[in-house]
Amino acid sequence: MKTSEPLSQLRALRRAHDMSLRELAERIGLDPGQLSRLERRQAALTVDRLYSIAQALEVKPLARVLEPYTVVEE
Repeated sequence: MKTSEPLSQLRALRRAHDMSLRELAERIGLDPGQLSRLERRQAALTVDRLYSIAQALEVKPLARVLEPYTVVEE
């Protein structure tokens, strides 16, 4: 799995927001075990779930996905 994929930074983003696995799971209406599997890349991420997680962590999901591909004009 490439590092640009949304799940590659999920745990780090959650921790940066001082949020426990259980707290994020509750905010997005997901079982903590399912969220743990997402963080370990053992479950598929749906677009709806991506947006739920992004809202809970206050990040723009497409910005995180496209960040490595951003073209900087000189």
